[in-house]
Order: sequence, then structure tokens, then C-alpha cells
Amino acid sequence: MASIVWSVLSIALIIAIGWVARRAGALGPEAAGSLASVTYWVASPAMLFHAIVSTGTSGVFGAPLGVAAASGAGTALIFALVARVFLRLSRGEATLGAMASSLNNGAYIGIPIAVYVLGDASAVVPILVFQLGFFTPMFFVLADVAGSGQRPSAAGVARVIACNPMVIAAACGFVFSAAGWSMPTLLDVSSSMLGAAAPPMILLSFGAALVDRRRASGGRGVPAVAVAAVCKLAVQPAIAFGVGSLLGLRGPALLSVTVMAALPSAQNAYIAATRAQAGERIAQGTVLVTTFASLPVVVGIAALFHVLRLVS
Repeated sequence: MASIVWSVLSIALIIAIGWVARRAGALGPEAAGSLASVTYWVASPAMLFHAIVSTGTSGVFGAPLGVAAASGAGTALIFALVARVFLRLSRGEATLGAMASSLNNGAYIGIPIAVYVLGDASAVVPILVFQLGFFTPMFFVLADVAGSGQRPSAAGVARVIACNPMVIAAACGFVFSAAGWSMPTLLDVSSSMLGAAAPPMILLSFGAALVDRRRASGGRGVPAVAVAAVCKLAVQPAIAFGVGSLLGLRGPALLSVTVMAALPSAQNAYIAATRAQAGERIAQGTVLVTTFASLPVVVGIAALFHVLRLVS
């Protein structure tokens, strides 16, 4: 338990260093975007590729992937129901709120959590596979429909998926793993080195970006943000725990899927809301609230697992 607390505090410290560096001017206004871009296009795909090849397809297409799918879809449906029945949100607001309440920040926060807290980079792979391959494209399609009322073309959706560097890295990793190929030493070492750079760069970038991030405004979006945040940080981990238990996961494996479900909302939710011109306040507020609250939630989940003796 102590190691998990120290790992979470280390993540918070690196984020704080990025924030201080940006505030002090050591990092310029473009630094956060540049770090995020390098991470997105180079370091994170390298780490994902290395993790998939090292883990094998059986470690991805199993119970953890089922948990990721069930917890994400279940949480989105619960928020949509509450939004439409009780909050009386429009269809567009409910759609983008559902995205914010269920789409995990796997690429930026999930990777450091998996590496530093769970001690296993492959823990984030099922989340990335499900969300990048299905959940995120689905929500962007729904966002386009909500914003324009027009149906996006299948070719356009396929192009978005095929051009995503995470999808490309995952596909290459699956080919290597399914074919039973061993990585050449040069590829193994270089992808490992690049992948090791991803978590700290992500955290520094995130901390720097907090300086320039606009605060979410109030209004009627506040109740929706509260519901979305509760769904993201409480309902989704609870569903993940229940489904994981039913699928036979125990100990560290069950802790892993539960913690991964408690990741903060992905910034893609706000991007989609901006595209659709619907639910911007809800998406922005949920991303901001869950980002700050997720680390304490992760510690709380780990503490519960230890108190209940679900892990040693």
C-alpha cells in the first residue's frame, strides 16, 4: 500500500514540476503541446507496441478487455439515462456528457498510472485497444451527428482510425505477437527506450497545460458535471470491479482493471464537444474535475483492496 501511495505522490509531483516550470517561464506556451505531440506520435506508440509484443495477444483479448468494454458502455448508458430523464439535457448534451463520463484518459494518465502505480505497462493496453479501436471513433461519429445532423461517411471514420498512431502501433504489435516473431534487439531496445520516456513527458506536459487551461464556467452545466464526475470516478470503477469479479479476476488483476476504470476523462471529450458545439461546459468541467480528483480516488481504491485483503 505504501508503495502505491508513494507512486501516486510521485505522479502528482511530476505534474507539479511541469506546472511550476510553465509558470516560471522555463517552459514556453508551446512546450505543453510539443511534449504532448512527441508523446502522442512517438513515445506512447513505442511503449504500446513494446507492451503488446511483450504481453502477447492472450494478455489483451481476455477478461480485461471485456471489463473495459462493459464498464465504459455501462457508464455511458447510465449517464445518458440520468441526463435525459432527470437533468433534461438535450440529445447533444447527453451524448457528449456520456462521452466525458466514460472515456478514459488512457494515453496520457493511464500510462503513468500503469507504469508507476501498477508496475505493469501492459495494464493499460486493453483500455487503449477498446477506446481507440471502438469507443472514441463511435463517440466522434455521434458528436458529428449531434452537431450537424448529418451522417459522417464510413470512409471518413475508417481514415480517422487508421491514421491514429496508437492504432498503428497496436496493429504492428498484434502482428508481431500473433506471428510469434521475436523483436530484433535493435527494435526491442529502441522501442523500450522511447516508451520509457512517455510517462514523465506526459506528466510534465499535463502540468504545463494546467496553467493555460480555461476554467469551466458555471450555469446549468454544474449538475451535469457533478453527475458525470461521479459516473467516471465511482460508477465506472464499481462496474469494472463487479464485471472483473464475475469474469474470474482476482488480486492484482482485479485491482488493475478497477484502477484503470477510475482514470480521469479523456480530453477528446472536450474536442468532440467543441466540434459538435454541444455540451462544451459539461465536457470541459468533467475533464477538469476528474483530472484533479482521480489520483486520490486511485489511492482510495488501492486502500480498499488492502483493507478488504483482496490484494496482499
